[in-house]
Amino acid sequence: MARILVVDDEPDVRELFNITLKMAGHVTDTAKDGLEAIDKLKDDIPDLVLLDLMMPNLDGFGLLSRLRHEMQNKPLRVLVATAKVLEESDQEQLEDWPVVGVLNKGELDIGQMVVIVSSALTKSPAREEPKEVEKAPAAESPREPEKAASPKETPVVEKPPAKKPSAEKPLAEKKPVQVEAGKAGQHGNKKEDAAAAKK
Repeated sequence: MARILVVDDEPDVRELFNITLKMAGHVTDTAKDGLEAIDKLKDDIPDLVLLDLMMPNLDGFGLLSRLRHEMQNKPLRVLVATAKVLEESDQEQLEDWPVVGVLNKGELDIGQMVVIVSSALTKSPAREEPKEVEKAPAAESPREPEKAASPKETPVVEKPPAKKPSAEKPLAEKKPVQVEAGKAGQHGNKKEDAAAAKK
């Protein structure tokens, strides 16, 4: 059993919905336009609002706009019931909370209506918070420091090879020194030969 508010400007349609839903075990209330519906919703939030779109004073689109701005924290489900041929702009307005479905009054079958209402009652009445979208960038933020840390590690790997050539250069310079030392020894032998010749 659910509490359902029927909002429609046609008395016959309100009565048909009222009787059908009561036979299905639901408790119903009615409003003849959007303004009367707003007054009733301020006092009590039903489990489902069965909403006509084309009404005087405040139509279904106007009522939805006010619900989204004035009752965004209330648990609301709205099942749109209309004979209007919906254009793309109309469908876009009916995609967001609190709309949970659309019922075509032009092809109304009492049995199907009860099934559609039952299905609408299973949908979540809570408005989805945009916080879930904000969590995605927060999860990506730790990755940025990791990217910044990896370039810092690469110069450390490159530095040891740079030190090895500088260490080898003194070894290359020592070889000519050894050669010169040999030459110096040769000059020393010539002096000894001259001294021996004098003797």
